[in-house]
Amino acid sequence: MSGGFGAERVPRRRSGAEGQRFGADFLLLDAEGRTLRGLNATAMRVWELSDGTRSARSVAEVVASEFSIDVAQALTDTLRFLSELARLGLIDELQEVR
Repeated sequence: MSGGFGAERVPRRRSGAEGQRFGADFLLLDAEGRTLRGLNATAMRVWELSDGTRSARSVAEVVASEFSIDVAQALTDTLRFLSELARLGLIDELQEVR
């Protein structure tokens, strides 16, 4: 990946990386079980939707609808978060839906 996650690319969680809910908190774990970060509700939803079945743009549209936020802002925030997840090796950036 160079320069950030593409809006038409498809995010897919990597095998072994997972999210765990602990009450109101959601923690993201890498394949070795290390806690990488606590996620807010919108980031948690982006993670859940990153299953290889929809584009990053579609993920942002779902988040915008579910959280009643502006689609353009949701897309900007989603792409930034997906870029960070890819940098950390937690998701793959697919060219098309699998």
